[in-house]
Amino acid sequence: MVCCQRNEREEPNEPKEPNIPSAGLTASPKPVRYKEQSEFSLKQAKTLTIPALFILAIGLAIGSFLNVCIYRIPRGESLLYPASHCPICQTPIKWYDNIPVISYLLLRGRCRKCSSPISLRYPLIEVLTGLLFLLTFYFYFSSLSLSSFLLFIKNLLFISLLIPILFIDLKEQIIPNRFSYTLLAGGLIFGFLTRFFLPAVLGAGIGAGLFLIILFLGSLFLKEAGMGMGDVKLAAGMGAFLGWKLALLCFFLSFLLGAVIATILLVTHLKGRRDRIPFAPFLVGAGFICLFFGEHLLDFYFGLVW
Repeated sequence: MVCCQRNEREEPNEPKEPNIPSAGLTASPKPVRYKEQSEFSLKQAKTLTIPALFILAIGLAIGSFLNVCIYRIPRGESLLYPASHCPICQTPIKWYDNIPVISYLLLRGRCRKCSSPISLRYPLIEVLTGLLFLLTFYFYFSSLSLSSFLLFIKNLLFISLLIPILFIDLKEQIIPNRFSYTLLAGGLIFGFLTRFFLPAVLGAGIGAGLFLIILFLGSLFLKEAGMGMGDVKLAAGMGAFLGWKLALLCFFLSFLLGAVIATILLVTHLKGRRDRIPFAPFLVGAGFICLFFGEHLLDFYFGLVW
């Protein structure tokens, strides 16, 4: 049987017909133009702007309350009574003079009644809290699911407890038990609610055990406590919140930060060899690093090792 074969060789100058999709066939999708991508990103940014501003405002307000905690708790004063007042002239502060950051700027950092200076620490803590709340929103509030919401609230609580610990220990060199116990209980409760209970328990155990060993070895060989029981309780609470993996990274980074900053303070003669340097600020700083970048650091490390 003879078959007719089509000569598929094309003439050199013969033009090719364009491929036109027939009826019923779908043409390949058009590439997304840069303008369309920009419009989508702008729309997404506008969608997140209002919730972000709301979270920032809450953070500023919480920071204002944390200022009250930092001032009153070491003095054994009530957080509710009396109302906010100037510590110099005792004049009650009106609501319009108590707006986070804005009132400080309008009053130029001075009391309206007696003109005594207001510490720069107040607006700094408010701004720090607001920015950390905002970072938590962008890092952790990925959806409207219950698990995402619980993780978001858990991390806001973590930040709200660590900030007063940081500034109280810097000034008074004490860590109030109410913060450490709340940190530990909150870490375990949220661990249970988010199916993170076992890592939370292991993190608390590792934190308490490691710092107890350091406390014991310091008392045995240096004849003085290298750590206080406040550091032990704080490490346990942070371990409960972070879980055992991030807790180990947090403790390593805190020792690293402590060594570097202590060396700088000694070399510059800002501190002497016998001066005490509070350790909680290093733990808190390492805790914030692990909260936002801990998983990435672990992935990077294991990528190098394995």
